Amino acid sequence: MLLANQSDGASGLGRATKAGFALGQVAGQLFRDAPSLLLLFYLTNVMGIAPAIAGAAIFVPKVVFGVIFDLWIGVASDRMAARFPRRQWLLVGGIAAPFAMLGPFAVPEAAMMVQVAWVFVTFSAYMAVYSTFSVPYLAQFAEMSSDPVERTELMGWKHGFTGLGVLLSSSFAPMLVNRLGMDRQGHLITMVVLGLIAMTCLLVAWRFAARIREPGGAAKAFAIRDLPRAFADRRFAVLCLSAVVMTVGAGISYAGFPFFVKYAMARPEPLHDIGVMSAIMAVAVMAGSPLWVMVAKRIGKKQTYVIAASGHGLVTLLWGQMAHVPMPVAWALAAIMAACNAGWGTIVLSLLSDCIAHARDEHGENRAGTYSAIWSVIEKAGIALGGTLVVGAILSAWGFDAAAARAGVAQSAEAIAGTVMAYSVVPGVTKLIAALIIWRFVHEKPQTEEGTLAHA
Repeated sequence: MLLANQSDGASGLGRATKAGFALGQVAGQLFRDAPSLLLLFYLTNVMGIAPAIAGAAIFVPKVVFGVIFDLWIGVASDRMAARFPRRQWLLVGGIAAPFAMLGPFAVPEAAMMVQVAWVFVTFSAYMAVYSTFSVPYLAQFAEMSSDPVERTELMGWKHGFTGLGVLLSSSFAPMLVNRLGMDRQGHLITMVVLGLIAMTCLLVAWRFAARIREPGGAAKAFAIRDLPRAFADRRFAVLCLSAVVMTVGAGISYAGFPFFVKYAMARPEPLHDIGVMSAIMAVAVMAGSPLWVMVAKRIGKKQTYVIAASGHGLVTLLWGQMAHVPMPVAWALAAIMAACNAGWGTIVLSLLSDCIAHARDEHGENRAGTYSAIWSVIEKAGIALGGTLVVGAILSAWGFDAAAARAGVAQSAEAIAGTVMAYSVVPGVTKLIAALIIWRFVHEKPQTEEGTLAHA
């Protein structure tokens, strides 16, 4: 690897190209967050489908089919890279994005089983489209530069646009639905708008990706049968372990947030407060990403990750112990948490890109799509697991009464403590564990003429 100030080692890409390609991350964030926030509520409260049945119709495609699609696309994008460049997957995904976004919400007025079948099929197609662009997109990000310092900068651009995606999916989308009337038409119009935004972002990224040169040198592609061998790469296995812990905690936190705001914080309009705090968090992510890139250049990726993840965990734990603080204090806590999220989120992707570069340089194998697919599987499955089964088990164990919640009856003190456990305690501890894994098992080589490459 060459140093960042040596022109022949860097990508040679200008800021406009980096920003234009990073804009595609907005589409990824919309696909990840919008259904998580809106679809189950829509199916139960607007279409009248029982929560358990609606949840199953979403969960199976999201986890089972999501895993299959991610792995197939990852391996296929590696094996077809010479004749079907990764950027072309963005074009396919961009064209399909509006239809995929609208499909699960365009439930017909029919018998419930017909509606459930519609959701199952259309959400499966949704996950296929999501995999089509998200896995090759992450893989191309990892291949854009041979310089590990510049790869951190590139992931900073990517994570910065994550903030814009959060703003659109977690703040703009629910506010638009609320403005349009919370009915079927309001949801459909919102999904059309989000789908067109996703399409535009992907097509812009596809256009700018034409300026990115493909990695030089022939490299053997992974096959499906080679997937278990990916975990023989200790660097990659360590990152995956930390990601499992972090994403399950994130899923618990996402799903537990409305319960924490309504019951522990005792807010009369929790959705409004969540929208405001989501906007604050989005701005903090966008502002924090470039700052963490500068920090990583000074102290290294490992220390930066540990500081950011530990800070995120500690603030999460602190918030749970001071749930009744005034809202300006809660806004400040939300901003600090999001800024820390920007730090570890940027750095862990940079470490992943280092693993991909190492596999190409040391083993002569193109694992970019495969590693990106496995990473995507961990993120989707971890968030789905934490946000459904685990958070449900925590709330039930502490005695949360769904019937009382529906009737507007106050929850017990133990149930309220369960909401703190779900949003604060368990997620906070998982972030500290992830920081410990990186601190203990990831090591960075000293700065040399070969650059800096994190390894385990």
